[in-house]
Amino acid sequence: MASIAKIHSILELLQRNCRKGMSNKEISRALGIPPSTCYRILAALKKYDYVCQRRPDMRYFLGYAHLRLAESVIEGMDEAAISLPYLEELHQETEETTFFARLSGELCIAMEMCGHINTRISVGRGEVMPFYCSAAGMVVLAFMGDKDRKRILKNLAFKAFTKNTITDPDKLEVRLAEIYECGVAYNLQEFHNGINAMATPIFDRQNRVLGALAIVGTSVDLDREQLEEYSRLFLQAGSDISGVLGGKYPERLLKEGKNG
Repeated sequence: MASIAKIHSILELLQRNCRKGMSNKEISRALGIPPSTCYRILAALKKYDYVCQRRPDMRYFLGYAHLRLAESVIEGMDEAAISLPYLEELHQETEETTFFARLSGELCIAMEMCGHINTRISVGRGEVMPFYCSAAGMVVLAFMGDKDRKRILKNLAFKAFTKNTITDPDKLEVRLAEIYECGVAYNLQEFHNGINAMATPIFDRQNRVLGALAIVGTSVDLDREQLEEYSRLFLQAGSDISGVLGGKYPERLLKEGKNG
């Protein structure tokens, strides 16, 4: 077994035994590596903090160097690129436009999309999703921390895009509470006439809402019943993306999706 392969095997073994740790003898036996060779590798890994030993039994555990590396990997992630395979799969399953919108400051902005709809309305990169009438904007606002949500609600300038647009702050807050409970926001011709949409949240490694996965199409093709059927797919995809980003999806949302 080459040196890199041995190191990899030792680290993977320690990861699988992260709670109890392992002794040099146990590692050697499990991997078929001579004890002396195993000890030399562990000593080198320990020097650079890839493994550590804990008292009183001096068993080996993964070291803190992995946390520093993981932090760099996560910070370098492009959420739009991560979301794209999921958007493509959802587009194939629904044959409708799917997109990822990200919270940026006090705006919710479309960052990546897949597919198109045969209308004059389309979703473009950089398009702002209003917090009070777009599905993506509403689901992000619903899952924000109280302080941030109140600040945004206070500064919202409501505009009636259609006759269905919510322009009453009190009605919007009731709507946001409903969205928070089920994890799904619906936009039924509230932003554009003849266009419906649905969105579910995505969370980062601090479990803060990062953005949303959304589907958009004509009100003829995507009525409320059809959107509700697709919501389960989008909740699961949102959970999967959140997991890749180090976040944890609220279990109650996935249960709601299964029961809905």
